[in-house]
Order: sequence, then C-alpha cells, then structure tokens
Amino acid sequence: MSYLFFTRSRTQRKSSFSKQRKEVDENLLTPANETFGIMWPTIYTGTTALAVHQALPDQLDNPRYQKAVPWLVSSYALNNVFTYFFAKDDLLSRRAAALTTIALLPNALMLHEALEIGKTNVPQPERTFQKSISLYAGWLTAASVISGGNLLLQSGIKIPESLKGQLTCGALSLTATLGIGVARKLNDPYYLIPFIAALAGIAAKQKNERKEVALCAATLAVTVAGVFAKQLQESKPLERIEE
Repeated sequence: MSYLFFTRSRTQRKSSFSKQRKEVDENLLTPANETFGIMWPTIYTGTTALAVHQALPDQLDNPRYQKAVPWLVSSYALNNVFTYFFAKDDLLSRRAAALTTIALLPNALMLHEALEIGKTNVPQPERTFQKSISLYAGWLTAASVISGGNLLLQSGIKIPESLKGQLTCGALSLTATLGIGVARKLNDPYYLIPFIAALAGIAAKQKNERKEVALCAATLAVTVAGVFAKQLQESKPLERIEE
C-alpha cells in the first residue's frame, strides 16, 4: 500500500511522483521506507489470513467474525480508494490519500472492537490472527499522524527551519503518549508495536539529517518498547470461552 505497484518504468515513476517524494522528505514524521516495507506486508498477510479463516464453514457462527465482516469489507474498500489516489501525484489526489488514511483509523478501531480484542480469550488460530488487527489499528494511528503532517504541507503552511526539530519532537511525544493511552484502554499491548517501528524508522531516517529528531525518536521508541513489555506482563485477564 505504501509503494507503487503499477507497471511504469522507474524513470516514469521518478518523474511523475516528484511532488509526493518531496512531501515525504519534508514531513519529518515519516519513517524510513523500509518501515513501510515491513509493516504493510505483515499486516496484509495477517488480515488476509483472518478473512480466509472467518469464511470457513466452521466459523460461520463465530459471533465475533459476524460482527467484524462489515468493518473488514469496508476496510478493504477504503484501502482500494487509498491505492487509487496514492497512484496519482496531483495535489487533490495527495490530499484525498491522506484523508482516506485518516478515515481508515476509526474503521480499524471498530474492527478491533468487533473482534473483542483485549476482552475475550479466543481459541487459536483466531488469537494469532487478532494480532494483525492490533498491528493494523496501531499502524493506522501512526499513519494518521503522518497524513496530518502531509495535509499541513499541502496547505502551504511553512514552519520556520529553527522550529522544525522542536515541533517534530513534540508531535512524536504526543503520538507516543496517545499510543500508550489507547493501548491501555484497549488492553492490547500489540497495538504499540507499530509505534515502536515508526519511531525507530524515523530515527533511522533522520540520523544523518536531523540528529535532534533522530535522538528524540530513538528515545521514544525505547520508551514505548518498555511500556509494551510491561503491559504484556500486566494485561488484564480475558474472559475465557470454550475452545
């Protein structure tokens, strides 16, 4: 979802998507490219497996899957909308892609709620597939912050160079704090993994460009990782169901 998958030549892509690349470089909240390359395939593999599992005959009466179907379908529909706009480089399409990303977040949280993640101790393999939805919701939270930064750039707002580092660090701190609070509310430590990945990716991307941003992101990544480990140990007991 984060990279171009059409049959254009590398030269055409380089020319056609210069504005999109410029935004990515200017938005200091954007992680290194490799972060997207790791997170999205992992998420899509898990969500596809969940979609296949919920369609099996012995799962047709699964109440969680029944509640999740409309949110899963609408999620894939919105991802297709995002893909359509992301494949274009004009301003209107870039704005639409950013807004679609933000619209995906409440959808993912409703999917998380429908599957009773953090509430019910479900049997395998459903328990494993649930984790992909945790990653999905967490990653979309981080991606919504990135998209918010893109929208600000698209609006023409100029931030003084001397303030970019401080404002970026402030935004990252607020994002990490938000992630920790939501993960506790959801009783879902796996929701935090994408925050760790995104912060580590920002640190890697900025290590030779803006050392203050890299240090801030790295510190927050370690902090969130510590919270993840602690929450994993302290997660509230889940209501058991028969396997």
